[in-house]
Amino acid sequence: MNIFLDSNILYQDYFFENKSNRKLLEYCKEGLINLYMAEIVKLELRRQFMKEIEEINTEIKRIKKDASRLRIENEPAIIPIDTQLKKFDDFYKKLPHNENYQILPYSNDFLPDIINRAVYRKKPFTEEKSELKDALIWKTYYEFVETNVMSNCILLTNNTSDFCSKKDSSKIHSELLADTNRFTVINKSFEFVKLHGPHLESPENKFQIYFNTIEVNEEFVMPILIENFKKLIESSIHKKIDTMYPSDILSNEYIFDGQLVGYGCEIVDCDYIEHEVIGDRALISGTVFAAAEVEVWQYNAARDPGEDRYSTIAERDVIFRIQFNFDMRMEETYSDFEITDINVNSIH
Repeated sequence: MNIFLDSNILYQDYFFENKSNRKLLEYCKEGLINLYMAEIVKLELRRQFMKEIEEINTEIKRIKKDASRLRIENEPAIIPIDTQLKKFDDFYKKLPHNENYQILPYSNDFLPDIINRAVYRKKPFTEEKSELKDALIWKTYYEFVETNVMSNCILLTNNTSDFCSKKDSSKIHSELLADTNRFTVINKSFEFVKLHGPHLESPENKFQIYFNTIEVNEEFVMPILIENFKKLIESSIHKKIDTMYPSDILSNEYIFDGQLVGYGCEIVDCDYIEHEVIGDRALISGTVFAAAEVEVWQYNAARDPGEDRYSTIAERDVIFRIQFNFDMRMEETYSDFEITDINVNSIH
């Protein structure tokens, strides 16, 4: 989901501190949405932020004057504008460190189209309004979504008079549809959270977003099998060996009253990896190849007193082909390992 911010959404909340705006930033940091801000939006917010501080300082100067006249010693201090602007700049410099947040620069190539819109009062210009800012915001956003062929795009703005249909504030104005039809409109951050929060915050969606960042292949699964399920695989192989006969290993020889004994387990390869997301988990399945050392024992009927009942007559390295599946959840948690089939693949 791609959210494009207008400056009026963050007026008087420049640092995403109000509940709904803070939620937007949280969604962005969790990778649940992509958040885009035009460079002109950031510059407009900075100007508005500075203007508010200047207005406060003007009021502080008035209070200081009255305080001096009344001989009040504890006078309020003037707010250093440069310090506050540095705080603003530092905050917005850190935001792009989140890969799901992006500031979109404007281009000088926009100028001919902007001038044409201004002269002929094309949206977002009108006969009564000719601000360059809104035209640059719109141009930045629609060029970006068209160039990148994006879907599921939401323009978050309460500037309904310039961007929205008069009949339906959730739709782009008909004149702007000539530029792109990829946007729907939501007028408040609260409305976005109310409408999309239940889905975005659901365990199923969070897991899907998380799982989309992972490439599930043989290289991904192999370490998981070794680190988490090797003992289970080894136990299953040894149980399989217990059910086998010497003739399964030494096919050309007949052994009377013999048995097989397995030792160790080495996972050597995996293949045919598949996955399916089911709610808040992924079912990962495939084939793993594991090797075990197998000794062939034969009953020693003519043994002397003190000799073992069985003697080893052959040793083989046997590779087993094992069909498996397991569950994967958030934070790379793996569980419910199951073996659905196990057979001899090769004998060496």
